[in-house]
Amino acid sequence: MKKDNSKKATKKEQVIKAASEIFKQKGYENTTMNDIAKHIHNGKSSIYYYFKSKEDIFQNVVLIEASQFRTIIINAIEKEKNPIDKIKTYITTRMKIIKVYQNFHLALKNEKYAHIHFFKRLNSIYDKEEIRLFKNILEEGVKNNYLKKNIDLYLAAVAIIMAIKGIESNFFNIDKEIVFKYSIENTIEILLYGIVNK
Repeated sequence: MKKDNSKKATKKEQVIKAASEIFKQKGYENTTMNDIAKHIHNGKSSIYYYFKSKEDIFQNVVLIEASQFRTIIINAIEKEKNPIDKIKTYITTRMKIIKVYQNFHLALKNEKYAHIHFFKRLNSIYDKEEIRLFKNILEEGVKNNYLKKNIDLYLAAVAIIMAIKGIESNFFNIDKEIVFKYSIENTIEILLYGIVNK
């Protein structure tokens, strides 16, 4: 029985891995179950044994990417000592890895999927989690006198997360690493310090 479960898990992983690559190359709408089946050298019917539909596969792909995405960001910010460096690392890491986790990014950004319950729920959960995580960094900043004490931390977290999401799509079009890095650094400077002389 354990052997059968292990075999089933391995097969599911193969399907998810193959589907992840194909979704990135062709997009969700242009990918078919036949495409996925061909990639793993199986018949389409064998995939239906493990997954109900293409949407079911995509959900699995997105959940795995979401978990990996979150882990990478948390690991990155935990290495930093002060809140300002944590904020910079958070933004830099997020913008760099969003290019890798394209299926997750698509699920969060594409309005075509807004009516699907899973994607609405994912957006809601991830937005709350990201705002909570960023608010914690800001709280640490206030506590240690890196940030102003008279700011609404929740609103500040929401505003910065919204700003990041609003500009991150443009980074998909920047190929050269040095230009990409320069763009991120300028974005961070504006988000943290603004453009007004004080």
